[in-house]
Amino acid sequence: MAYADYAFYENIWHGEMQETAFLKWADRASMEIDRITRQQASSAPDSMVQRLQLCCCALADAMAADAALDADTHHGAVAAENVDGYSVSYHNKDNTGSRNTLLHNLCSDYLTWPVNLMYAGVQ
Repeated sequence: MAYADYAFYENIWHGEMQETAFLKWADRASMEIDRITRQQASSAPDSMVQRLQLCCCALADAMAADAALDADTHHGAVAAENVDGYSVSYHNKDNTGSRNTLLHNLCSDYLTWPVNLMYAGVQ
């Protein structure tokens, strides 16, 4: 189950995705939140509910934008482009590390205060 619903996304976050797209990405974003917090988010205190919703929306937007970029560039970056003959060449680029860093950083923006859900040590 996603941490944010479409009503929150539309009215509080003011997102631009259609509902079906948001539901898809919100589920994936919520799984990412659970992975990054080592399931601590699922039992978070009430003080973190809105922050979890905001994080879910931020991740959903980032993941959707990343997927759209992949679709536009065929999972690679532009290596060469010719305007007159309209020829575009792509080279494959593994962005897994930078994508994971982006998602981790987004989570740290929302999920470290007032309770640090990303803390993995002994409390």
